[in-house]
Amino acid sequence: MPWFKGNIHTHTTNSDGDSSPEHVSEWYKNHDYDFLVLSDHNHLTILEEAKKNQDIWPLLVPGEEITVRTIGTEAAALHINGIGISEVILPNSYESNIEAIEDVVSRVKNQNGLASINHPNYQWWVSSEDIKHAKVDPWGFEVFNGHMHANNEGSLNSMSTEEIWDDILSSGKFIYGIASDDSHHFTQEFSSSRSNPGRGWVVVNSKSLSVDEIINSFRIGEFYSSTGVELSEITTTEEKIKIKIKDGISKDKSKFTFRVLHENGVIFHEEEGQDLEIGTKGMKKYYRVVISSSQGTKAWTQPILL
Repeated sequence: MPWFKGNIHTHTTNSDGDSSPEHVSEWYKNHDYDFLVLSDHNHLTILEEAKKNQDIWPLLVPGEEITVRTIGTEAAALHINGIGISEVILPNSYESNIEAIEDVVSRVKNQNGLASINHPNYQWWVSSEDIKHAKVDPWGFEVFNGHMHANNEGSLNSMSTEEIWDDILSSGKFIYGIASDDSHHFTQEFSSSRSNPGRGWVVVNSKSLSVDEIINSFRIGEFYSSTGVELSEITTTEEKIKIKIKDGISKDKSKFTFRVLHENGVIFHEEEGQDLEIGTKGMKKYYRVVISSSQGTKAWTQPILL
C-alpha cells in the first residue's frame, strides 16, 4: 500500500491562526502533503469546495481541537483533537482533566472519530496520570508538537512526552504517538519563536487517499510519526522488527541511530545504520522504535503490545 504524508493539527483564521483556511491548505499542498486536518479551536472548519480543488489543496480530513478549561482554574486547560468527526463538539465544564478526557473522548468516539490528546506539556496541563486513570481511552497523543512552547523534552522533574508515552504503555494502557505542527503562523518570518508549519507530521500506509481509508489506517496504527526521518519499510510484529531508512535521504552524510524501547522506557537495543532487523525475544510488555538522525530529526514507530 502507498504511503501518504499529512498533518493533523493546524489552525486558521477560524480560530487563532493568521491565515485563511484556503491559504493554509495551499501551503501544505505546495509542500507535498497529501492530507490535512484543519483543527481550529471549538470550530469545525469544512471547505465545501475541497473536492473541486484537489489540485491546489491536499485531501481535507474534518477535525476540531476541542478546547477545555476546568472549573476553578483559569490557566489549566485541556486540548483534544477530534479527527474525522462530522459535527462540532462544544465542551462542557469539568471538575478535572480526567472527567474532561472521559467526556470529550466519548463524544468523539460517538461520531466514529479519533481522539488525540494535544501537547500534554504545554503549560504542563496534562499528566500521564490523567490519561492513565481516565476510564475512556484516547486513540493517541502528541509525542511531538511543533509549537515553540510545547515543552516536548520535559525537565528535570517533569516527564518528557516520550516518558509520558512509556509510562502510559507500561501501565497496560495502549496509545499511539503523533507528531504534528500545531501551526498558527504562515505569514511574516519563519523562526523558532513562531508557530510555523512543516515541523512534525505523520506518514500513513493506506489503501487509497480518501478520508475513510486514512481514518481506517490511523485506527489500526498503520502509520509513523516524524520530524524529518523518512522510512521506506516498517515491519513490526510480536516476533520481529524490520525497519529501513528511505534511500537517498542521507546525501548530507547523516547518520541514523535506532533505539528499541520496552517496559518503563528502558532501551532494549540500539544500533547505528540504515536499517534494523532484530527479534523481540526478551522484550517486556511492549516495544516501540525511535530513529534519530545526526541532524536532530526523528521518527517514531507505533508501539506493539507483547
